[in-house]
Amino acid sequence: MSTVRVLLRAPPAIEFCRLRREAGWGELPAHLAEASLARSVIGATAFIGDDLAGFGRVVGDGVMYFYICDVITDVRFRKQGVASAVMTVLMQSIRETAPQGATLALMSARGIEPLYEKFGFQSRPTQHLGAGMTLFLPPSG
Repeated sequence: MSTVRVLLRAPPAIEFCRLRREAGWGELPAHLAEASLARSVIGATAFIGDDLAGFGRVVGDGVMYFYICDVITDVRFRKQGVASAVMTVLMQSIRETAPQGATLALMSARGIEPLYEKFGFQSRPTQHLGAGMTLFLPPSG
């Protein structure tokens, strides 16, 4: 297994767009990616050698609410611990700044839940929590 190196920064917007596209997440215009990445609370970019291997970020208010999103691994580097390395760095960074009682949340792709469970996340619904919910806005035009 190759060594994964993670830096606390976002990749260039064009590379973020490429990762999303190649993972089947759809097209995102570079100007929207750039604006979105700039508003992240935390970004973590993974490399194997000099190659961009993956990325993940946190959005939210940076105090009480942290939402982990865009955890994505380049298709060439899947099953090499990239997502786990990114999550480790994101969780360490959140724990350094978040006060006790802060809320961490995420949406998992189907079948990826065990990755997040290793970091203490629980699937919903539970006895006390309802199902997570999502609304995707349709494209305008």
